[in-house]
Amino acid sequence: MLTTLEDLSGTPSKMKELLSVLDRRRLPGGRIRQTVIFTRFYDTLQDIVRRLREIDPSLLIGTYSGRGGQYVDPRTRQLRGVERDEIKHRFLRQEIDVLICTDAAAEGLNLQTADLLINYDLPWNPMKVEQRIGRIDRIGQKHEQIYVLNLCYADSAEQIVYDRLLRRLAQAGDIVGLQQVSILPVRPEEFNDLAAGVLSAEELESRARERIARQRQRTESMEIPARDLYEIYMRLEQNRRKEPVPVVLDSIWEALSTSKHLKGLGCTVSDNENRKYMVLRGLEAVPSGTALTVDRSLYEQGIPGMEGRLHFATYGDSVFETVLDEFDQHDLPQCVSRFTEQVPDTHAEAVAYAAACLGKEGLTEIRLITSWGDIKDLLLDESYKITDEDLAPLKDGLHQLVRREFEPTRAVARLEEQNRRSGRAQLIMDLLTARGLLLPLGYTETDSFWTVVRDHLDTLIHERDQLIIPNLPVEPLRMICKDLTFDFQLPNVGSKTTILAPIYQIAAAADAACRIADRMKMRKADLTIGMVRERIDREIERQLNILKSL
Repeated sequence: MLTTLEDLSGTPSKMKELLSVLDRRRLPGGRIRQTVIFTRFYDTLQDIVRRLREIDPSLLIGTYSGRGGQYVDPRTRQLRGVERDEIKHRFLRQEIDVLICTDAAAEGLNLQTADLLINYDLPWNPMKVEQRIGRIDRIGQKHEQIYVLNLCYADSAEQIVYDRLLRRLAQAGDIVGLQQVSILPVRPEEFNDLAAGVLSAEELESRARERIARQRQRTESMEIPARDLYEIYMRLEQNRRKEPVPVVLDSIWEALSTSKHLKGLGCTVSDNENRKYMVLRGLEAVPSGTALTVDRSLYEQGIPGMEGRLHFATYGDSVFETVLDEFDQHDLPQCVSRFTEQVPDTHAEAVAYAAACLGKEGLTEIRLITSWGDIKDLLLDESYKITDEDLAPLKDGLHQLVRREFEPTRAVARLEEQNRRSGRAQLIMDLLTARGLLLPLGYTETDSFWTVVRDHLDTLIHERDQLIIPNLPVEPLRMICKDLTFDFQLPNVGSKTTILAPIYQIAAAADAACRIADRMKMRKADLTIGMVRERIDREIERQLNILKSL
């Protein structure tokens, strides 16, 4: 490849480096270890393909872009246009060595058989770089180590950010972990300013450090400790095992592959036990030759030479749903009855079946069927007709099952409502507290608001653990007291009261007052305590009206 390159005039240095990298990845026999190349522009994609094919027409190239996909047919050495899904399948089957993509492939595409991703150019948004890397750095990756190569010109904005700045931040410990690029706090417009010389590398680094510090502070305040997170996952797993799902992929495959009805229509099942798929024929709404599989790996890789498209057999897939509709068109026998239970507070319903079957002693018994496992070894009594009396206890059983299954889900709405109410109550408490603290001894309504905040409130917040809040109205407090984070006693008589509040409440109140003051279109020097208290009074009234409507 490099020998041929010497004959090409006007080859950009970036292209020379790309070809050099690919040449070093040659395998015995002439193929190249699977590599993914990303570029921002379709014209660049075409140029890369053209140059690679000029050097080696037999190179197994694929393309994936917003305009579709192409691959080199190894028999004819010609580019063939296909749907993008076919490119993904061919790459995972290792029928493509070098896949060149635009950012149309940066989301939702799994390319975990490659161990090298080359960014031929770098977008001015670090999150897009992370999305590209995520195409190979994902669950199911076949290699123990993967590599990312960023190609950029020396002293360009991209090299300053993705090389120098990222390295300096990492060396200083400002950025750690696997997702360094995704948390690189550089905005697209700053790339432009950097390239134009308006912004220096030193100023950009200073901004980045400030943003990282703020980002880390916010993250730490919201982060769940690792031990707590582990315990949450363990509880979820234990609950999942207690309540197995009604249908799993193995159940779906068993139903499809053993269906006499589908086979009677002309559907066929693969002979290979390790490649489970069914080719559909005879279904009016499904193109003949379409296939279904429950094998995730097979679905990702596709099936070479398949007549139709391969679909994953699960709920939500249009072809699978059509197959289910085919069965729904037929009447149930008299010994089987379908009934439903509406799930409260949702548009969903739970479905169950009553089945008259023969027990061990040959006696007829009515069973509740709510999962695939319930029909195992079931012997129907086709002479029995199920009555409403038979259904009554089974409907009660389904009702209890739905209640037990969906109670946690229904609780989410109640919790959201409670959180909204608590948030509103806390805001009202902040405003009431601010109003009560904004006129301390020695100050008047005409004094500067910002002066009392700086010289009085800020000092108290840093020196005290608790603080007495005077002159609070009792009725609003009575409305919100149960939704607050701290307790206090309210008098049975009188319209005003005084309470002892933790210092975090004082800090929250000061912040609320400052936010209101910031929204007032006045010079800071002209803003008085009385003006802010008057605006706070109006805001308290507005928030109380909202709370009453919840």
